[in-house]
Amino acid sequence: MGAPFAEIAVSASVPEKPTPKEAPMRKLIVSIYATLDGRVDEIQDWALPYDDAAAARYHDDLLATSDGLLLGRKTYEVFAAIWPPRSGKLPYVDKINSMPKYVASTTLRDLQWENSRLIEGDVAEGVATLKQQPGQDLVVYGGQDLTHSLLEHDLIDEYRILVSPVLLGTGRCLHKDGARRVNLKLVDTTVIPPGVAVLTYQPAR
Repeated sequence: MGAPFAEIAVSASVPEKPTPKEAPMRKLIVSIYATLDGRVDEIQDWALPYDDAAAARYHDDLLATSDGLLLGRKTYEVFAAIWPPRSGKLPYVDKINSMPKYVASTTLRDLQWENSRLIEGDVAEGVATLKQQPGQDLVVYGGQDLTHSLLEHDLIDEYRILVSPVLLGTGRCLHKDGARRVNLKLVDTTVIPPGVAVLTYQPAR
């Protein structure tokens, strides 16, 4: 004899469990200063004259949706020297000081800057793991060697290039000679007075 009608009605009314959705992967953003001819060395000589209140608002906006920094050794050492003494001066400086900082280095051991930690083992694997963890965007400031490594492993989701109105004629470029070609799509343009163009690109995947 078949199942009682009441049992059939109850079993039919139980909804199927929804399939859990995958959490979106964290976006990795490279924020870097460059001259009009693509040079990225010695930025203190040509980028600092344009580092005013409008530039501070750019960094406020960038870090508002970020909760982690990725830094190479050189950038880490520079930042660790200049930002802690400036605590309380600007909101984005306080955010940088307090937020987690993931450092790609095989030589640094004693990271005394607040909330700093080494990326253990292979850097590309470590960054890929960080992107899969829950959280907001990850930001790379400067760090050409680190940026090149992340680019080679297709880990960069967005480039925000602050182009200063300068033709330098010397120094390293944003993309090193011999690196693979990367096609990009322009998704936003903003001008910071008195003339820095912030160009936002994403890989054309």
